[in-house]
Amino acid sequence: MTTKRETSIKAQALQFFARAGVVVYLVVLVVAFGLVNPEFLAPQTLLSIISVSSPLIVVSAAMTMCLICAEVDLSVVGVVGLASTITALLITRGFPWPVAVPAAVAAGTVLGAVNGLLTSRLVSVMPFFPSFFPTLATTALALGLAEAMLPSKQAIAISDPGFASVFGFAGKFNIPILYAVAVVVLMHLVLTRTSFGYRIQAVGANRRAAPLVGINVKRTKFLVLTVSGALAGFGGVLTAGFFQAGHSMLGRGYDLDTIGAAVIGGTALFGGKGNVIASVWGVLVLAVLNTGLQIVHVEPAIQLAATGALVVIAVAVDLYVRRRLAVS
Repeated sequence: MTTKRETSIKAQALQFFARAGVVVYLVVLVVAFGLVNPEFLAPQTLLSIISVSSPLIVVSAAMTMCLICAEVDLSVVGVVGLASTITALLITRGFPWPVAVPAAVAAGTVLGAVNGLLTSRLVSVMPFFPSFFPTLATTALALGLAEAMLPSKQAIAISDPGFASVFGFAGKFNIPILYAVAVVVLMHLVLTRTSFGYRIQAVGANRRAAPLVGINVKRTKFLVLTVSGALAGFGGVLTAGFFQAGHSMLGRGYDLDTIGAAVIGGTALFGGKGNVIASVWGVLVLAVLNTGLQIVHVEPAIQLAATGALVVIAVAVDLYVRRRLAVS
């Protein structure tokens, strides 16, 4: 017979896992790969994993915000590719990087506004994810525009020392890490300390009830997707900085990776709950998994399958833990 003390301990364990399960995943993966190959635990290796994750962290912050609002922005794939292409193209045409970078972010913002405008028109007829079809369409639009800008369909190399010094990933410490941290802190404060953040969570939790407390659902969703486009554009700039090049396909996989990171971090798929900082941990989990599998020479196809399996496991465990907490 289960005692009250045992029940209390089990409930506390479930509550801990509900709050910090993503950290448990990360620790388990780091230890496992460290046992297989001790070089994986070298400080430089771990710092490199964090550094190369900077663009994905920025875009994951945007995706987390969208999911909290019960939306999904599939266009991040195209926006990242388009922003990287615009950045590289303008710099190679002689424009300074302080002009190229805002132009790339502006392009992402415009596409985000298009997503928001179309989504706000679909809110009344689609109960879940009205942004799915608009963002899927703008993905094709962004990729098509980026492809049209590429000379001979080849990547555009960036050879500007100024851009490399500000957005490059060479050296022991990379500035893009600071950009990612700044975006995460800003988004965390917006979602937890502002009325806009409250509106996002309220709309995601119950779209029908939100207007009863004076929240404009259409306007909130429009702003969420516009901000998401801007952040995806900035993520494209950071991606261009990592590769020192621009290409339409540099954002390939960003949609699934950012959704996966948010889900692993505990963000609810159907809105109302999420945490940007937890999504960062989710990004690091995926980065550690991919890097570790590369170190042990696992084929890319198996790496992709392992990532999908991890997301499925995270969702299943999260559902189990929350159901047990609900009945305890």
